[in-house]
Amino acid sequence: MLRRFVKPVGVALIIILIFMAAGFRINHPQYGLSSALGSAKSSLAIYKHGAQPTVGAKVVVNLPTMPAVSPALGIIRSVQGGKVLVVLGSDLREIGVKDVNGKLIAVIPFLGAILGIVGL
Repeated sequence: MLRRFVKPVGVALIIILIFMAAGFRINHPQYGLSSALGSAKSSLAIYKHGAQPTVGAKVVVNLPTMPAVSPALGIIRSVQGGKVLVVLGSDLREIGVKDVNGKLIAVIPFLGAILGIVGL
């Protein structure tokens, strides 16, 4: 009985490790853009870590002035020097390039709400 569960869990762990080695990450945003399926806080974000910020890119960012609502989902409005101007829904923030976690690949709705109940 236990062997039936060990094999799928092992395969899932190997797949997760391969994706992480390729630079993909999963995060539970606390603030930012919402979609038709809910707010950023009720979602999980899959993003590519280390992508260079470009104008118009959807990104996952840390907000150093607002650590309680980090990470956040946003769209880059401008990149100038070491600063990035990010649109976070109805909010506009200027952050450093180092605070951009990566380029958003996909948003998984509703799973973030479950993680919020657990406290993650």
